[in-house]
Amino acid sequence: MTADHPAQPSSPAVRLWRRVPAVLRAIVIGELIVSAGVVVPGLLIVANLKLSPRVPWLLPGTAAWIWVSWRYLNGWGWPRATAAARRRDLRARSLPGRTWRWSLLAGGLGIASVAGLAFLTPRLAGIPRDAFKAPVDLAAYPPWTVAAALLAISAVAGVFEEAGYRGYMLSQIERRHGWVAAILIVGLMFFADHHVSHAYATLAFLPFFLAVSLVHGLLVYCVRSILPSVVLHAVADALIIPVQYGLIGKIPVGVVWETGADPAFITSLAVFLACGVAAVPAFRRLATIAGCGASAADS
Repeated sequence: MTADHPAQPSSPAVRLWRRVPAVLRAIVIGELIVSAGVVVPGLLIVANLKLSPRVPWLLPGTAAWIWVSWRYLNGWGWPRATAAARRRDLRARSLPGRTWRWSLLAGGLGIASVAGLAFLTPRLAGIPRDAFKAPVDLAAYPPWTVAAALLAISAVAGVFEEAGYRGYMLSQIERRHGWVAAILIVGLMFFADHHVSHAYATLAFLPFFLAVSLVHGLLVYCVRSILPSVVLHAVADALIIPVQYGLIGKIPVGVVWETGADPAFITSLAVFLACGVAAVPAFRRLATIAGCGASAADS
């Protein structure tokens, strides 16, 4: 600090917070971002469905909440003393068009592969269909309002889960313990959060959540930005949630050794293997284009 701006003494609360291990600080901050991010959209969805279900006014409110929250997480607003740290930890730097294209291709193949794993898991672990039920009876509401609610849920998940997990949490752990530990810890916390809030997320789904975290973690490692992950996460949720809730098709259940390897099982297995294999050269190409790991300054 210069003579014109002398360092201010830290408060006891700040000094105590700094004594907390970096991993625990990162987990608390990341989980706080994820949890706080869904509060306003959740209230808007509930109010919209209860008060005026024929008019999906939840969308502009959700969009405004995402916009304001994203700006704050990226350094806008008070306190200005934390602005640079917020920008650094969010990792929302812009990317060249070529990097964007290869990020979406490599990440899309990776996400498609783990989506195949998601559809395989109920057939291998015998998870009941009721575990995938929607929290409300969506058939009782107009389809356009249901579509708006699912779109809002997907966008909120893409923005706040990536900001909290692959942004703030991963950034802070990575600086202290490296990328491998950061991706693994974030994957475990990603699973733990869903294990508490989603009936289907039993231990059988742990490999799925670790695989999702690996794909997004590799993207962030390669391009030093969470932006491709935000897009891919939101799109994946928008495609999968309607299937999960039985609005478009159904997730097959019943263990495969009892029901047999039917076309749904074979298709899921083929997607898992084919997209997983194709993702490897795509990520290698992305690493070359983006200079993966070449500059510590962006990490």
